[in-house]
Amino acid sequence: MVRDLPTGSALLALARDVLLNDLMPLLPPTAHLEARLVANSMAIAEREAISGAAPAQRILHELEELYREGGEGESEERLLRRFARDLRAGTFEDDEPRERHAREILWRLTITKLCSANPRFLNANGVS
Repeated sequence: MVRDLPTGSALLALARDVLLNDLMPLLPPTAHLEARLVANSMAIAEREAISGAAPAQRILHELEELYREGGEGESEERLLRRFARDLRAGTFEDDEPRERHAREILWRLTITKLCSANPRFLNANGVS
């Protein structure tokens, strides 16, 4: 589908800029924390819009591979819940290849989340 310009991510960036630079000085200091929370949420949504669905789809594919039998066709939410439950239970600890695969998925999932939520943390720690 062809989208109109500006893109959704550009609109979020513009709205965030207006909030921080034009509206925040007009707000009472007691409302600044909430305004910054809204601005940070907008920045996360912007980064997610830019990255698209590809990172989540790669992780979903990896989870389906990890759960070869019985994992295909499960929703992303169900696979993530199953993965979390299995990590807590130590399900992969007795199978070195599966444990390595699970660790790789967990690492990719963590980096993907941080790319959206806190890319400055990644940059500050030499991860890009």
